[in-house]
Amino acid sequence: MEPQRRWINRYQPQTLVIGTMLLYLEGVFSMIRGSKVLLLLGLLMLPSAYLIANDKKVGWQMAVAVSGLAIVARIQIYGFKPDLFLVLLFPGALLALLLHPMSREHQRIWFD
Repeated sequence: MEPQRRWINRYQPQTLVIGTMLLYLEGVFSMIRGSKVLLLLGLLMLPSAYLIANDKKVGWQMAVAVSGLAIVARIQIYGFKPDLFLVLLFPGALLALLLHPMSREHQRIWFD
């Protein structure tokens, strides 16, 4: 019997479930924004969310790397302006959810 594939795994900790949903949303919105760098990062966020939902460690690692790069890319694109906080709100929350101790511990123990 083949394992079930899913887009969101409700049996994971809340931090990973919300992080997975945010990866999908942020991936789509990053692709829409128009920058080539954000387009590439958005394209990488979608498979990493799918891999996290299917308990793959490489998905979590890719998501952490892409989330960090998204923060760096936005700082580089938008500069240090007063509204930088708003630009970094979702990527920062995403990285915090993925690096939360509950998320790290779950992926360390249960992911392949």
